[in-house]
Amino acid sequence: MFNEITHQYSEHKNKELAWLINDYEITYENNLINNREQLEKYNWLDRQFTYKFNSHGFRSEEFTDDDSIMFFGCSNTVGIGLPLEDTWAYQVAKKLDLKCFNLAIGATGPDTAFRLANHYVPQIKPKIVVYAEPHPSRFSLFGIDEVYQFTTHNIISSKHGKTKKFESFYQHWILNDENIKLNSIKHRLAIQAICQQYNIKFVFAESYAELPYDLDFARDLMHPGVESNKIFAELILSRINQSN
Repeated sequence: MFNEITHQYSEHKNKELAWLINDYEITYENNLINNREQLEKYNWLDRQFTYKFNSHGFRSEEFTDDDSIMFFGCSNTVGIGLPLEDTWAYQVAKKLDLKCFNLAIGATGPDTAFRLANHYVPQIKPKIVVYAEPHPSRFSLFGIDEVYQFTTHNIISSKHGKTKKFESFYQHWILNDENIKLNSIKHRLAIQAICQQYNIKFVFAESYAELPYDLDFARDLMHPGVESNKIFAELILSRINQSN
């Protein structure tokens, strides 16, 4: 029904996975040995769940024409280390009685969010778009000899990223705050403009700054946990209500 686009999770289309990047089985096993008290504290001992992906490769409900809310972001929005029902995006959608179309992808930045929004928002036309901004120091660069090369953070092809040419570029780019500020502003405004074109409510948040990171932890003991996601869900809901 809806045209697809290739992205970092495309290989997971129609799959249900027991583990996902950062929330590795080996990490959990190591934490059972070295950080068992934390796993027990946050109720992760012997608690199992899966990551289920739709036909477009997202941890999301299957896309339909039903009234929906669409989310863009990184691992904080995917809900790495959390059962689906404990993710803040799921809680927001359930509270609003809207289909939850979560197009977030872990370890990606504003470029990926815009690329996906530009492709899917005009097709699906959700009622609301929530852009939970990843850290704006991340950006995308496609290698000239690799049709679809996706990595993380600086998001440079692993081959080219090791050359002095690209190392020098990224060092200059990331060490000047103006580059990071501009990267944030231009992608937020671009996604907002897409929403305005289709009369879609747009809500913005800085997931890396506004989602609590020291309250509790997900199963990987890296990402924000259940209580943190509840707090962030309430924050997003309040912003949605304020924009009415």
